[in-house]
Amino acid sequence: MNSESSRSYRKKLITNGLIYINGEEREIAVSNISMTGVLIGLIDVSDTDSDFNDSLIATIIDFYLPQLRLAGTAEIVRITKEDAQFSFALQFKEISYNIDSLLYKRKVYRKNLSVSGRILLNSEYYYFRTINVSVEGLMIRLEETVVIAEGMITSFEFKDLSLKGEVKVVWLDFDADGKTLVGLKYINMNTDQIKGIPRFYIETD
Repeated sequence: MNSESSRSYRKKLITNGLIYINGEEREIAVSNISMTGVLIGLIDVSDTDSDFNDSLIATIIDFYLPQLRLAGTAEIVRITKEDAQFSFALQFKEISYNIDSLLYKRKVYRKNLSVSGRILLNSEYYYFRTINVSVEGLMIRLEETVVIAEGMITSFEFKDLSLKGEVKVVWLDFDADGKTLVGLKYINMNTDQIKGIPRFYIETD
């Protein structure tokens, strides 16, 4: 068998996007992409980029490719530097296809993330796990069936993300097992304190 045929087909491509690395969003250029990964380069290089070395190999980062309507997480498998320019070979870990075009219209990126926390509902604290988290709100799952009013404002806390504050219940649903799904929006919260969650916001006309 031809060794080339056993590899994932790679298509040369020039498009821009964003990654979230070392706590910052960085603009990137995509040079080629396959079903399993992508080769990218940083568009603007700064003095702090000297930290980009092999210690980042195997690090999982978030990415967003708006023109391809792709977003998700990827693992850094190779870093190269040539003429002060950094390139990264990434292997896809989790991908969301056909990202809603509303993401172009001030809708921020939602990171699939499962961490535990607790929330005050009906004068009682319930433990939950997140389904996804953004800098505007989060989606959570409660093990119990809990009936609450949409629009109510309550408090929550994450120990894993060192985050707590007030949230508004935007929507409520129940799955087939009787677990409660809740969409929450942060209230009066400084979103700069939300670490590890990219914004991936691109303003368009």
